Amino acid sequence: MYGHKVLTKLDRKKHRDELGLFLVEGKKSVSDAITARAEVEQLVVTDRFVREQRQFCQNPQVQSFFQSRKVLTLSESSFAQLSETTTPQGVIAVIKKPANVLTPLLNGETIIILDDLRDPGNVGTIIRTADWFGVDGVIFVGGADPFQSKVVRASMGSFFHLPIYDSVNIVSELEQLKQAGFTIITTRPELADQPSAALPRQQKLAIIFGNESRGTSTVLDDAADQSFSLPRFGNAESLNVAVSVGLALYELKR
Repeated sequence: MYGHKVLTKLDRKKHRDELGLFLVEGKKSVSDAITARAEVEQLVVTDRFVREQRQFCQNPQVQSFFQSRKVLTLSESSFAQLSETTTPQGVIAVIKKPANVLTPLLNGETIIILDDLRDPGNVGTIIRTADWFGVDGVIFVGGADPFQSKVVRASMGSFFHLPIYDSVNIVSELEQLKQAGFTIITTRPELADQPSAALPRQQKLAIIFGNESRGTSTVLDDAADQSFSLPRFGNAESLNVAVSVGLALYELKR
């Protein structure tokens, strides 16, 4: 079982990658992880949580961790060092990171590629939205680490419902997508006032969404087969990227 000293390191991507572990915090996120059969290594709780949340702790799936002695109990102050929330609920799951494999996404029909998206809340919301619209996986190219606790919480459980892939070499990966029959589409907000081709249907699509302020990178734009922009009807300078993902996926699926 992992101790407090090791777990405090998991607030950094470097150590999450080295140890192959990440944390999810709160009753809902922990329950979602267990229900989705994520590889939960152990639980971390406070004495207060065990006293006040007896119904949660007596759930058979949770109780199995207590019975197998895979629960680390910490003081409130020690637990707070692991928590990213202002008022911690008192329960964390330590989860083994899944293998970073592109193959499950190649077998899908619709995937999205997030190019250097930095805001964890937006990223988590996008994962949730992708899950709602039946997307087959998400590829991350830089930006916020999908395995940080804020992203997992913002996804509201959807993090555990679809494959997450952290790009290693996007040029090579885009080539693999094309070989698997995907059409690569880049979203171009700067073209919002110009006529834009509709999203194609009945084929395998990989849709790229870019950084909140800089848009998509030249490398991804050059590799794309087609560009797409949501039309603008008002005077707003930009549209939140999570909203853009939702609207684009609705347009695709309706």
